Amino acid sequence: MIDCQKIIDDYIKWIKDNTIITSVGEDDICEISTPFLDRHNDHLQIYVKKQEDKYILTDDGYTIADLSMSGMDINTPKREQIFRTVLNGYGVMSGRNNELYIEANLNNIGQKKHYLLQAILAVNDMYILSQETVLSLFKEDVERYFKSNDIFFSRDIKITGKTGFDHNIDFLISASKTKPERLIKIINTPKKDPIMAAIFAFSDIISIREQQTDNYVIYNDIDKQVSPDVVSALNNYKVKNIPWSKKEICKEELIMN
Repeated sequence: MIDCQKIIDDYIKWIKDNTIITSVGEDDICEISTPFLDRHNDHLQIYVKKQEDKYILTDDGYTIADLSMSGMDINTPKREQIFRTVLNGYGVMSGRNNELYIEANLNNIGQKKHYLLQAILAVNDMYILSQETVLSLFKEDVERYFKSNDIFFSRDIKITGKTGFDHNIDFLISASKTKPERLIKIINTPKKDPIMAAIFAFSDIISIREQQTDNYVIYNDIDKQVSPDVVSALNNYKVKNIPWSKKEICKEELIMN
């Protein structure tokens, strides 16, 4: 049997061991360097400010500024819609100088930090929209394929894990007479950080899930070189994985019967 608790413990230890906190200027502002990487392979940094009886966690405008410097205009109608959807999904707001921020108190600051980092990673991934060859988001392609092949699903389901964190599941397919419930996460950029985040989410959920559940990652390998370590990590943690180049596997695995 897979030791789900050990996976969660090891993941939390990895975060603690690779998080650096530094005071910036005044004592009531601190910089948190996290182990999560942006598309430049730089560590994501956020700042915590004390404001009366609450805390403001912010990226200080870095995420949007970086996209702008890379030539991506976020103000087109489609990109603005995607941007707002991402922020609303995590309860994150945009403020002056395009900073991404979230408000917290002492009781929920850990979870709010988690939400802000997830939002930054998701917005960071919007860089793909600056490439003219990309006509639609990968997730929309997957959804379109599901619908055209009568794969029935619920989309964007939030499930709380043992840690108390809410995890966004891209697609949920209910159990049938012959197949268990299936949880599916979509990964457009199959690298270490999003893969490990998916593995953690599944492990956190399954440790308190009463019904049998199969976990899936569908990843985009079209015109991308995917490291064997990525596939190996998914296999080691019993996460079924489907490369988009072999999407016909979806019909075998996900159609309810």
